[in-house]
Amino acid sequence: MDKKAEQLFNDGNKQEAIKLLVADLNKNPKQLPEILQLSTYLVQAGDLEQAEELLARSLEMFKDNQDLLYNLGNVYYLADKYDKANQIFQNLIDDNYAFEAYFMMAKTLDQQGKRQLAIMYALTAVEKAPKDLQANELLADLLLANGNFDEALGFYRTANEIHPEAKNYFNMALCAMNLKKDYQSYLNESKKLDQAYYLKHEKN
Repeated sequence: MDKKAEQLFNDGNKQEAIKLLVADLNKNPKQLPEILQLSTYLVQAGDLEQAEELLARSLEMFKDNQDLLYNLGNVYYLADKYDKANQIFQNLIDDNYAFEAYFMMAKTLDQQGKRQLAIMYALTAVEKAPKDLQANELLADLLLANGNFDEALGFYRTANEIHPEAKNYFNMALCAMNLKKDYQSYLNESKKLDQAYYLKHEKN
């Protein structure tokens, strides 16, 4: 990880950070941490094509490196190449990669309209990382969309224990409403945390 590039990127000088890493890798291409850092920055700067090219090329040097594969799976996901993303995340899951592979697999399957399967993978992600905010939110969102209001409510509650968010309280109110339970307290919490979000969604 190049600290100078990280500083530049965090300060908003994205292109400068990218140029610095590219120059460094041109001198010595076999620096795995820098490759991963550069691929992440390219994705965040919206340059998916360059990120895909970099990762594919690097995988020839670092055969089957799981972190490179995971980043490439993310690039495919963001580029709407869900079949390719699906394949990579499945291979990572087979190789016991971290919970993130299950998380991204769930997101990919959801985009492919396979919600039941997506729920299954999201559930595994939560089981592997019970305190991960995004995993709990994703599972709750999938369950809500699927009409599993009672279960969704539970996972939104967990997400809010990790980090309270207006969106999650608002969705808890939707779950409670569908379950014919009292939902006003959730709406109040949502409004308290982010009035703009609350007002925007209350109209829908």
